[in-house]
Amino acid sequence: MLPSPNFNDNVLAAIPPGIIKDDAAFVANVIDLADEAVRGAQFLIFEAMLGSIDADLAVLRVMESDTKTDATTLGGTPAVVVNALSTVVPGATDDNKIYRITIDLRAERKRYLQLQATAGDGAAGTYLSATCHAVAPNKVATNNNAADVIAG
Repeated sequence: MLPSPNFNDNVLAAIPPGIIKDDAAFVANVIDLADEAVRGAQFLIFEAMLGSIDADLAVLRVMESDTKTDATTLGGTPAVVVNALSTVVPGATDDNKIYRITIDLRAERKRYLQLQATAGDGAAGTYLSATCHAVAPNKVATNNNAADVIAG
């Protein structure tokens, strides 16, 4: 359960929007728990947003490691934090659905986490992007990490 319905969070791009994938992995950013936008957060909430999908996802999981190779690759021997496909398998009838994975950072975690997704082998492929919400971090970014903020 989240600390409050009015919690503060910082939003990061976990899997930036990109091209349709068929039987291929999506490019995913590594989330650094020491990053100012994440430091002190109680939870990470990954929200994977599907567009068109024509085959079951082959991979949808969160991995962790003590090292990273670069901004999109975990280093060392990453460990599975949660395999979402063990409870739900998004497939051809799940166009435009959102899947949420919550990671409790109050438990001991390795420094780097990454949401990983791989499209299944279909005819046309899958569109997918994902955000990461660092819930209740030490410092909330003034623009919440958005390129622009519109207030009404």
